Amino acid sequence: MIPNYRLSLPDRLLVYLGAPLIHLLGLTLRIRCMGRRDLGHPKGQGEPVLLSLWHETLLMGMWFHRNRDIHVLISQSRDGELVASVSRIFGCRPVRGSSTRGGAEGARHLATAMKKGHRGAITPDGPRGPRRRLHEGVLAIARLSGRPVLPFAFCAERQWRMRSWDRFIVPKPFSRAVFVYGEPIMVPRSAGDEEKYRQRIQDEMDRVMKEAEGYFQRNLPASGYPSSPSPGLKS
Repeated sequence: MIPNYRLSLPDRLLVYLGAPLIHLLGLTLRIRCMGRRDLGHPKGQGEPVLLSLWHETLLMGMWFHRNRDIHVLISQSRDGELVASVSRIFGCRPVRGSSTRGGAEGARHLATAMKKGHRGAITPDGPRGPRRRLHEGVLAIARLSGRPVLPFAFCAERQWRMRSWDRFIVPKPFSRAVFVYGEPIMVPRSAGDEEKYRQRIQDEMDRVMKEAEGYFQRNLPASGYPSSPSPGLKS
């Protein structure tokens, strides 16, 4: 049984003051969106996807996909409860579990939600790394749910990097930002070829992250970015 965590009063204040600030920060960004933008069902065509993003991009990844019926796998810890509380404010639904605690149960819950038509999201190098190293949980969820994995990356032209294991990204206000979607990857339900599909997802996640990080090194003009916080995304 996955335990429930209760935040202290200072933690609750941090969440309810921090979430609006994150939202305001996101609204200041000049955003470019690249790659596939259709997240699949609900209330539309196509299979719901399992978004896969590195832990360092989780903050803006949740904000960018707010209110889109996404169930997010989040670790069972105090920090995880903080993230889960913020995710609820952004209209996501936290599913508790990680590679270290409650992982199997969390994976089953997320896979069940996706089979019912909901979208999913996972940070496959969380909650403690190694940084940008894919854990096997994403394969298990993809197999159990029968849904495609969609690698996703984010980078900002001007940003802060936290001194954490993942070098967590916080974009600076009014910066240009890019959100990059990769190619969806189906993982067969049958056993076998585990390393093959793990490496395919790893490679695609590395590719979209490299594309996002290199975007502002290609001397693109500063003008012409949409002001909408989520341009072209389909619900």
